[in-house]
Amino acid sequence: MNDKPGAERQTHAEWEKDLEAVDLEIVRLAIICQVRLLDPGIISHVLDDQAWVCGTEHPNAFKSLRGLLFLHYDMQQRMVESYGKVDTAEIVLRVREHLAPRISDQLGSLS
Repeated sequence: MNDKPGAERQTHAEWEKDLEAVDLEIVRLAIICQVRLLDPGIISHVLDDQAWVCGTEHPNAFKSLRGLLFLHYDMQQRMVESYGKVDTAEIVLRVREHLAPRISDQLGSLS
């Protein structure tokens, strides 16, 4: 991975740290709302503002969860523009690997 210099660009480490912070808050809010984010189709329902996916009703937490999911995707897009798809995929994978032990199966599974 090559960090690109520039006054407005973040390094890989900074992106990774920021993305991990956002994703950790997404996990926390998903657990509060009892949303199994990793089950197929659930993220799309959250993005479409369909709160029925929640196991418990927490409107403010759900609103924050939805907003942070949009932020996560925006961050990924900005990383792709700065570093390309391959480097971005590596950053996202490292973040997921770091968060996985903390989550266990509380959020569902990708399979």
